[in-house]
This record gives sequence, structure tokens and C-alpha cells, in this order.
Amino acid sequence: MDGNLVQHYLHSLSVSPDKVACTDGRRSITYSELADRSSRLASLLRQYGVRPQDRVAVCLSRSVDFLPAILGILQADAAYVPFDPKSPQERWRKIVDDCAPTALLCDRQTILPLVSAVKSSIPRIFLGPRCELPLAGAEAAATLEDILASPVRSPRYSNGPDDLAYVLYTSGSTGTPKGVMVTHRNICNYIDWAVEYFSINNEDRILGTAPFHFDMSTFDLWCPIKAGATLCLADNSLTLFPEKLLGFMESEQVTIWKGISSLLFYMDRAGVIAPGRISTLSRVLFGGDALPARTLIRWMEAFPSKSFYNVYGPTEATGISLCYPVKSIPQDPGERIPIGCSCKGMKAELLDENLIPVPNGMVGELYLSGPGLGKGYLNDTERTARAFFTVRTPGVPAETWYHTGDLGLRRGDGSFEFVGRKDQQVKIMGYRIELGEIEQALRAIDGVREAAVVTAHRGGIEELVAFIEGKKGTDLPFILARLRDRLPGYMMPRRLLPLADLPRCGRGKINRAALRELAMESKYADR
Repeated sequence: MDGNLVQHYLHSLSVSPDKVACTDGRRSITYSELADRSSRLASLLRQYGVRPQDRVAVCLSRSVDFLPAILGILQADAAYVPFDPKSPQERWRKIVDDCAPTALLCDRQTILPLVSAVKSSIPRIFLGPRCELPLAGAEAAATLEDILASPVRSPRYSNGPDDLAYVLYTSGSTGTPKGVMVTHRNICNYIDWAVEYFSINNEDRILGTAPFHFDMSTFDLWCPIKAGATLCLADNSLTLFPEKLLGFMESEQVTIWKGISSLLFYMDRAGVIAPGRISTLSRVLFGGDALPARTLIRWMEAFPSKSFYNVYGPTEATGISLCYPVKSIPQDPGERIPIGCSCKGMKAELLDENLIPVPNGMVGELYLSGPGLGKGYLNDTERTARAFFTVRTPGVPAETWYHTGDLGLRRGDGSFEFVGRKDQQVKIMGYRIELGEIEQALRAIDGVREAAVVTAHRGGIEELVAFIEGKKGTDLPFILARLRDRLPGYMMPRRLLPLADLPRCGRGKINRAALRELAMESKYADR
């Protein structure tokens, strides 16, 4: 590709200027308004010193304002860094210290928490009108009035395909979030393939349920722009109430949805899946974690005319790396649903510990290569060197590979199956979580001598269970409160169980298998 992400898709903004680009159920923004607002924001950001390849933090509640925000940042030749607006301030500080943003975009819900979390020297751009600023304690360098007063200029871009487009922060085993760097080329390669493969066009209405700081949102945000389609943003609260989410999908006449597997599970368990519902929905993509086959069976039996795809891809590879179109209803409720074969331009291999390919049917670690691979981790060359390596063969272009840490096997038909993890990383509700980060946060709390976190299956889903070693009478509510100050909600253990001593193996290591058994015992099940 030539140029950058905005240049690549800029024509889409002017093809149907009056078409709705995004709606959140309360407000909508057309393609002409999107082009105008993002161009003015780019001019304002440049006035505040934003330069090519600077990072601009985005901490916004879930609304149509997010799309012009990231487009404006990219038109200013900068890279966007989405924050989780529900994360504790300590986590924000760590991310700000790492990415060093030149500016920060916020709204009425996020500006006050950011005042105490982020140093005042970073300009805060408030995306609402001046009258909505809190009366005390929150100052903004600029507001919506300043954005609208900024000029619309023909953009002159300096960023190229291999420059940074965004940084997404994921859980880190050391207790510090790690920033995954993704380029313009990475996104364009992914979105161009996705729009073609899933036959997305300007008549489609794409449901967005993934949080903006989560890699699954890349599909939601950029496929509509590429295809000239409409993004229908579901409010966070809708994902907690399956019937309301289904109602939103019906009222917005959603045609395609890329959702977290666990959300499909919850909707099935809530009993809202029934023939005749969501009639406009034609394509369902699920991923982020493993979907039980019995759940997929019920979805496919209820909606035999819809197409279902199991998709796989780590944050480091931008989006979907492997895809499996489910052609028929699974026969066995206990079988594993394949994650499929590599997508256009991507390569996947299963290797053993000596980096030698394993035969079909044997378990190996999954390695990925291709144009979807990001640039590694921001400000962490050591971690990048451990996760990525380059293969150089005379007469052949060098190839960079990423070892995912996921274990899998290849079936006879060439498709891959996900088997599990090689390390202490897990996925809960689609979020990639390092158990070590939770343990580090627990150990930092007064009264906790040692901590270990495991996963346990209950009610058909996986949940986090934390065990702590401490004095008798440990104040569990206090520990949970301190933990909420340090971790985002999706990393909070469902249960916190005190033990006098954590079980250990012969060499003194914590016996995690024994803890998993304890987590499943009835006397601990409902704590």
C-alpha cells in the first residue's frame, strides 16, 4: 500500500456524505460531519504542538465522538492510545508514563478523574461544549467550541505505511501494562481483507460491542469506514442485559456482528436466542476466547440461515489471523471448534521447543507471520526481542515471526485447533490477562504475604479465583477495595479466598493444580 490509513480510506468519507457513519442509539454522525469534525480536530491538535508520530491519549465514554477523535489524531499524523475509562487512576498513570502523550482527549465523564491522574502539563482537549465542563477542579486547554472554530485544511501527511497508527495496552506479567504498537499497514491489510472476505458493503450495519481499548474494536471502527457502512455502537450496559442487546440489534437492523465468544454464551444462557429474532443479522463472527460447541449448536439451530465464523488473532497481529467458517452444526457438544486457517497474507505454524514443525495431530506452539504483525512493544525492546524473531534465508525476503504462547494442533484438513496456553496468560471475556499482574497487585497490599491466581470453570464459563496467604482475620473487603484501585474491572477476581498457607510443590513452588482443585470444592464455590 501507499500512504497511510487515512489516505487509504479517505475517499469513503465523501462517497455518501449524508449517510450515517455511526450511531450510538442516542446520537448519530454522518460521513460529512465525520470528515469535517476530524479535520478541525487535526488542525487544533497541531496548534497544541502535536507532531508526526506523537501519541495522543483518548479517554472517552462510549459514544459517536470516538470515531472523529481517532480520525482527527491520525490526520494530525499522530498515533492514538485508547484508555479504558473505567480503569483505576494508578493504571492510567502507568500508561501515561510509558506512552508520554502530547495531548489527551476527554469528555464529561472522564475529565475529573483524569485531572488527578494525569499531570496538568499535558493539554486536555474536552470534546464537549464549554458549558458541560465541571464547575470546579477541571480545566481544559480547549473545548468543542475551539474545535469547531479551527480551520478545515487539505491534509498534508508525512506518515507512511510503516509508521505507528495506535498503541493498545494489554496486561503485563511484571505488573505494568504493555503497549502493543500497530502500524497503518497492519490495519489496512487486515481491514481490506475483512471487508472482502465477509462481503461487507455500504448497506451493512455493523454492531460494535468491543471496548475501544480492546483489539476487537479495530474491526468495528475501520470496516464501516472502508465499506461506507454504518457502525451501531452498543452501550456498555447493553452487554449486561442480553434481551436489551438483542432489542438494540433489532431496532438498529444490524447485519453483521463480531462479538466476544463469552457474550454469545451469556445470550444463550439467558434464553433470548429464539427463531425469528434478529432477522436482519446475516453474519456472526465470534472469538476472543473459546466458545463451547453446545452453545454454537443452539445458535445455529435457532438461526440456520445465518453464517457463523470462529476467528482468532492476538493483539500483536492487529486483528483476525485465522478464520474458520462453520459450514455445519457441530455433531458433538463437547468438541473443539477449529480456529481455521491463516487469512490472506498471514502464515501460521505449529513448532516445538526447538522451533521444529510438529506433525498433524500433535500439539505445538502457534507462531504467526505476515503483514498483520505489529512493531512490538512500546519502549520495551527486551520484551519485543523475546516475542518476535526474524528468519533470514539467502535469496528470500526476511520474515518476522511472533510466538503467541498459544498451544494448538493441526487437523487433517489443514485447519488449526486452539488447545490452551503455554504460560500464565488467560483470556476472560475476551481480555488477555496475565495472572502475574493480579498477583503482583495483591502482594502490594498490606496484610497479604503471598498470592496466587488461578482460573476455574463454573456454570460453563471460566472465572478468576485469587488465593491469599495472610494473618488470621484478614480484612477481605479492604483487600478487594485496594485491588480495585489498582486493576480494571475485567481483571478483578470473581472470588478471593484466604488460606493460612498456600499449597506448595516439593521445590517450594506454589501448587497451582491444588489451588484449582480447591477453587472447585463446594465449600469454596460461592464465596
